[in-house]
Order: sequence, then structure tokens, then C-alpha cells
Amino acid sequence: MGAAFWFCFMASLISVIAVNHPTHNCHNYFTYFTPNGGATFIGVFTAHRNDLRTFYWEAKFTAHGVNVDQVDYLNPYPSNEECYANVRKGLAAQMYVNFFNITNELPMLTEFKLNGVMLCRNQKYHPPTTTTRVARRLTVDEIRRAWVYRKNS
Repeated sequence: MGAAFWFCFMASLISVIAVNHPTHNCHNYFTYFTPNGGATFIGVFTAHRNDLRTFYWEAKFTAHGVNVDQVDYLNPYPSNEECYANVRKGLAAQMYVNFFNITNELPMLTEFKLNGVMLCRNQKYHPPTTTTRVARRLTVDEIRRAWVYRKNS
């Protein structure tokens, strides 16, 4: 039992280490993250201001190869409820994307805009490449906060 555990542990550790996390110039607003001990890969975006209530998130990723689909939809981070609660507390909103079909390299973030403001841009890889664009609108309304406050009082 002990040898099998250590073998599986080392294999998963090596697989995490073997995946390249591309460099980018967006460290204040984006980070690659490996939850679940490296079983999955995500990218987490953070708003540049914490006083926003309406968001239009836009990002582009580039991957080596043609027709490489590795980027899923944008979703509130860490969950819908927690994201909305954090914004209502005055914290910066966060969104994430799941990456899938990853073999040795994560897609590189090449552009990130929030509400039309370009927060960062990176050069794309040399062809052949696949560029994926993700976008999502998110609104945290104050009316719902007042309703939740009255309900919990």
C-alpha cells in the first residue's frame, strides 16, 4: 500500500511539474492555478478596481497548434455566491476559466480587458496557433443585497 501511494503521488507531482505555465505580464490581474493537487488547471482573473458592480470580462488565450480547444467558459470565482458576496463586501471581483486537454503547456493569456479597459496584452506564439476568446457580463445588483439584508435581519 505504501509503495503504491508514493508511486501515484510522485507521478501526479511530476505531471504538475511537467506542465509549462507560460509567462505573461498580467500578474496583478491574472494567475494560473492548479487546484485539486494538479488534477485540473484554471486561470483566475481579478478586477483592477473594487468599486465596480457591472463587469464585462474579455480575454484571449493562444495555444500552440491548430484547432486546439483548451479554454472553457468564464465563471465567477470561487463560486457565484462567494463572488457576489465578495463584491458586496467591497472586494475585487474574480472570474476563472478551466483549462482542459492539457498535455505539456497551458494556453498563454494574450489579452485581458475589463469593461473595455485593456489591463494587459502579451505577444502571441508564432504560427501555427489557435486563439480562443472568452467573454462574460456580470452584474452585482444592490437591490438583491438589500433584500438579502432584510431577509436575514
